[in-house]
Order: sequence, then C-alpha cells, then structure tokens
Amino acid sequence: MTTNLQLRLARPADARVIGVLARRVTRRWILPDQPAEVAADLLAGMTAKSIRQKFDAGQRFYVAYVDGSLAGVAAIRDDSHLFQLFVGTRYQGQGISRKLWQRLMRDSIRRAGTRFFTLNAAIGAVPVYLSLGFEPNASAKRPASKIVSVPMIYRVGMARPARHRG
Repeated sequence: MTTNLQLRLARPADARVIGVLARRVTRRWILPDQPAEVAADLLAGMTAKSIRQKFDAGQRFYVAYVDGSLAGVAAIRDDSHLFQLFVGTRYQGQGISRKLWQRLMRDSIRRAGTRFFTLNAAIGAVPVYLSLGFEPNASAKRPASKIVSVPMIYRVGMARPARHRG
C-alpha cells in the first residue's frame, strides 16, 4: 500500500492531468485489445475539453495523488455507472484502485442511495473488477459501439466469496 496517498474529489482544473493519465493508461492497457477503428473515439473522450464537459454534465471524478503526482482516477455518472478507473502503470498493485473505488462507492451510496453499480470493463481489467466485487452482468444491454468490453455489475450489500489475493 502506498503511504503518501491522497484522495479527493477532482475539480475541472484537474481535467488536463486526468486526460494525460487516462490516455496513457488507455494506450498501454486498453487499445491493444480493441479494434483499430475505435482508438480515436476512445482517446477523444479523454481530452481536457471532453473531461471538462463531463464535469459540466454532473459527472464526478476522484483523483489519487502520491507525493504530488497523479497516480489514479475514477469517474462516475448518474451515481451508478463507473466509466473510468485508471491507475498509472508504476502505481498499479498498490491498492490505489481499491481506495478510489471505495471512496466513489461510499459517496454515491450516501448521495443517491445507490444499490448497484455498472461498468464496461476492458478485457485486461476484468480480474481487477472481480477482485473489487464486481461480477459479469449477463443481462446488460450490449452497447452499439465496436468497443470490446465486458459489462459488469456490483450489487451493494451482496455477500461475496472470499478471493485469494496473490
């Protein structure tokens, strides 16, 4: 676990650094599993301008800083759909995604009484989401886009089997 971790609700002024981290992680970990024709659209949604528009639309971003450097970001819309959870490569495996998820979940439950959360996981991220308590959501409508993802759901208050942490 990272000892100098600071979590907070992001502000529109954070949009540029959020975009840099999101695009870097996406290029490294998500785009290799995607059809080439979706790359431009995926990355376009991660520009500072696009992120500021998401703030304006009421979407919330949470940021994790380690020693003054942005290490991770999580974002939610409608207090129920997680649409970003990115941790920089050098900070992965240190519990940052779990801390971001717990903060975002707690705030959404408090704000809106959220009982379930959804997301569309990149193929390589499925094990991370399983470890956070999500499960595949077979009843989810498949998005019309060509982006390859796995719909997942987290049901608040559901008993979850213990998972081995290696």
